[in-house]
Amino acid sequence: MHSTTKRAFARWASAVAAAAVLGPVSAWAQAQPPVKVGVVLSLSGPAAVFGLPERDAVNALHKEFGGMVGDRRMDLVFCDDKTNPTEAARCVTQLINDEKVVAILGPGTGGGILAAGPIADRLKVPLLGPAGTVAVTDKANNFHPWVFRVAINDMVGVETLLREAVKNGAKKIGVIYQEDAYGKFGSDHAQKLGKELGFTVAETLGAPYTATDLTPHVTKMRNAGVDAVFMQLSVSSLGASFLKAVNQVGLKVPLYGNSGLAQKSFIDAAGPLGEGVRVLSIGNLAYDPTPPEQRLVEILGKSGFKPQGWAEIVAANGYMAIAAALKKIQGPVTGQQMRDTIETLCGFETMSMGKACFSKDNRDGWGADALVVTTIRGGQFRSGAK
Repeated sequence: MHSTTKRAFARWASAVAAAAVLGPVSAWAQAQPPVKVGVVLSLSGPAAVFGLPERDAVNALHKEFGGMVGDRRMDLVFCDDKTNPTEAARCVTQLINDEKVVAILGPGTGGGILAAGPIADRLKVPLLGPAGTVAVTDKANNFHPWVFRVAINDMVGVETLLREAVKNGAKKIGVIYQEDAYGKFGSDHAQKLGKELGFTVAETLGAPYTATDLTPHVTKMRNAGVDAVFMQLSVSSLGASFLKAVNQVGLKVPLYGNSGLAQKSFIDAAGPLGEGVRVLSIGNLAYDPTPPEQRLVEILGKSGFKPQGWAEIVAANGYMAIAAALKKIQGPVTGQQMRDTIETLCGFETMSMGKACFSKDNRDGWGADALVVTTIRGGQFRSGAK
């Protein structure tokens, strides 16, 4: 072969080889491989008051973005944990083993996250939990590296609300809590904060989800001389039962509810008895949303949903965190990559108050700057003294 011909052939062969390499890369840039993401929420049972609006928010966001994260399709696979830790563990196992999801938003309750954590650790897929239960991100957990919180750690919430009570003059506080992980951890933390914040816990009482007559509880608090009550409750009907007993017994002291009660379902269940109750909230979608929250309100409205409380916010936190991680990963995605990438997220786009930030040491992505103390006035959670 003539030398000139050889050089031409070499250039042609080189161009073909380069095309073989660059062709797939170009195609890759146009469309990343699709992924599946699990969504495990309490769509039935007592915690459905949170799970259903959480589901609505996830579906509204997914519709708004056309099921796409950048140039990658994200498919959602839902499972109802039925407000049951055993079901939560089953859902997580099924979604990872059968559906091959690379991350899971949920389970919906603290108890469900604690039950599913060891499975996430064993199968190497991260959970993004929308619950405040203190223990879910405890570093003592073997599964700690695989659980992120997209709500507010309840230690922060409890302290914020009790500081508000003390600022308003409370010295002897009664604590009513629901008998689950959320309730017990919150109650215990309130006990620990007494000396630091300058109050005493005069009475601490637990109640099951289904309790309807809480007059004995309120009578004990009245007899203990409490000058305020802290409600570590998330079940709306239980909160309403407590307010009914307060009215019947004639206990006239300020009432402070943790963020679990910041749902429209609590206002509806409490009726006029809720007037004046102070409730901590993660943002305030229904009354005076911030600009990022207003965007979420508009997205919900496009899909025919009205804000119910903070549940939509924490669901959006989880969805946006997963999307932010996927945008940073090129090519096929694994649970390990998702875990490692979520650890690097800080200051990413959200639809909530406060700055979101995760790290290897910090699994609680949102802090006190995402909280607001509201007062129930005229059937609304009104921020501050409004």
